[in-house]
Amino acid sequence: MNILYFDCFSGISGDMTLSAFIDLGVKPGQLAGELKKLPLEGWELRVSDVSKHGIKAKHVDVITDERPHAHKGLHLFHHRHSHEHRTMADIAALIAKSDVSTKVKDLSDKIFMRLAVAEAKVHGTTPDKVHFHEVGAIDSIIDIVGAAICIDILAPDKICASVLHDGYGFVNCQHGRIPVPAPAVVEVLAARKVSIRQLDIEGEMMTPTGAAIVAELAENFGPMPEMRILKTGYGAGTKEFPVPNLLRLFMGETDDGHHHTCTVVETNIDDTTPEILGYVMERLFEAGARDVFFTPIYMKKCRPATRINVMCDDADIPAVEHILFTETSTIGVRKYQVRRTCLPRKTVTVATPYGEVQAKESIYGDTRRISIEYDDARRLAKEKGVPLKEILFYASTSNDAQ
Repeated sequence: MNILYFDCFSGISGDMTLSAFIDLGVKPGQLAGELKKLPLEGWELRVSDVSKHGIKAKHVDVITDERPHAHKGLHLFHHRHSHEHRTMADIAALIAKSDVSTKVKDLSDKIFMRLAVAEAKVHGTTPDKVHFHEVGAIDSIIDIVGAAICIDILAPDKICASVLHDGYGFVNCQHGRIPVPAPAVVEVLAARKVSIRQLDIEGEMMTPTGAAIVAELAENFGPMPEMRILKTGYGAGTKEFPVPNLLRLFMGETDDGHHHTCTVVETNIDDTTPEILGYVMERLFEAGARDVFFTPIYMKKCRPATRINVMCDDADIPAVEHILFTETSTIGVRKYQVRRTCLPRKTVTVATPYGEVQAKESIYGDTRRISIEYDDARRLAKEKGVPLKEILFYASTSNDAQ
């Protein structure tokens, strides 16, 4: 399994992301060739080698006709001056008209929609009415669609990221001086329930587009997962900070087992009905929990009770705690990290005499296992009027998976 890890120790922006991908191994010519499939004119990519605190890195600048050359080196693209004002519908139509792959179109749309939702909340309007000023400029469209193209080229099996960092103070934008972290950054991360850590560094280190890119791509945020590092890439911003102004990418691989760090949130409940607990379990899974289970226990004075165990990613902890505190009677939870190893799996179709059912296929070494999806087997059993156990037994012993 290939893992792509975003190490955002000095924040993240769109140009830093493109730069890091190129340093990781994406060929500038291949990237530019795909970007030329967009119905946009008057731009070019300029790639240069730079050094930050002695660390060699790449820096990509998008040279366009939309802004004077004097502004081309600015670190934060939502500070770039532009005369282009595009709506979300304009950008979606532009991407739809292009000849980039369907995967690139879908990912680009999702990143832009995260920005639209965040900007709409900040300005008190709706996503379809948001007018992207600087983010609607050609260079920023290149940043976002370019990031999607790089993901399509590298095709990692899993993407995760570090805790996100930003500085403090104020910066200038289209609407005047705004606080750091920028309001749109805050809303992007809040919508994804991603934690942010503010460093004792004056200045903006994370832009709304950078936040939207990593919020859309990363499955979880925390320490780097256990893996063999195959290569690294460094993407530089243009500002100088007390720390290297770099985004670092790691591409690594794991063995058959997928190693992952999760957090267990647990609590003991002695005055909540089973019906409510069943509803709570459903809500926890909907909130992103990887596993939820109940254990019968006895509390003080030998009161029968239930222990709720929830395993989730760090980014989903706030949502899990909210559900436990609002839907149950608990007044406290315990949290601790665990390491788990999961086999790689994929969805397959299994043929039975009664029809096809969906199943999960997992592989460990030379061992291959098929686990039937219960809901799909139940559906087929009801449709054909046969015992459920026959479908489950036949499918679980079948090697005819597609």
